[in-house]
Amino acid sequence: MKGYLFLDIDGTLVDSQVTDRISPSTLNALRQARENGYGCFICSGRNYGGLSMYLDAGFDGFVYADGAAIRLQGHEPVMIPIEEDLLKELEHFVLEELHGEMSMASDDHFFASKGQYELWVNYIKERGNASFFEELRRIEDRGDTPILEIDVDLPDQETEDLFIKKLNPRLEYISTTASYGRGSRTAGEITMAGITKGEGIRMAVEMLGGDMKDTYGFGDSMNDASMIKACAVGVCMGNGAEELKALSDYVTDDIKEDGLAKAFRKFGII
Repeated sequence: MKGYLFLDIDGTLVDSQVTDRISPSTLNALRQARENGYGCFICSGRNYGGLSMYLDAGFDGFVYADGAAIRLQGHEPVMIPIEEDLLKELEHFVLEELHGEMSMASDDHFFASKGQYELWVNYIKERGNASFFEELRRIEDRGDTPILEIDVDLPDQETEDLFIKKLNPRLEYISTTASYGRGSRTAGEITMAGITKGEGIRMAVEMLGGDMKDTYGFGDSMNDASMIKACAVGVCMGNGAEELKALSDYVTDDIKEDGLAKAFRKFGII
């Protein structure tokens, strides 16, 4: 491959406030990039179930669950789940002590606490996407299903500060600022320590026999920061978080203004 393109989904590949579908112009840019010898990979915080609608879009592989899992054509899947004792510790800490909410992502399901479950149900009804009901479960129904990544939602900044201070060092926490903001609460994502999108990209490129000097990362949220830093060229969408723009090598146009395709042209990818 001439180069490796790693692309976030929400706010980068798709305008997720409007649709879950990749626009025709972006699909065309991806097709051209692949024809020109570039590998195209999704790099997402979603689990594999959340990638289902993109599996036939021509991608060469997926780094997902914030780097905790990798699926590449011709390779066995790689998965790094959160250890069971840490899951039980987190569930008590977040739900009982901090009165927050959480959603645990396995490879193909979400196990959500009561408030988060209700939010997801309302979201699914609003978007009319019944397939998400197949992924959604209540947290008490998890059993011993391996968990790759956890989303937490905490009441306020003070609570998040306490959470960060007391978090087990065996875990990694990303305080998420997305292109669409954080709302009235604070939110973040948890994986095993050292597991990030950036580390997932390094593992994927090594599996492919490639070189990190040929990598490009495209994102909009602070959970893309490790990807932007790891890749030789880090690109933030025009609609991205200001903090991510400051870390990036280049800021392209808004997703609504065909920013991804414009960045591809800027770097001679298409």
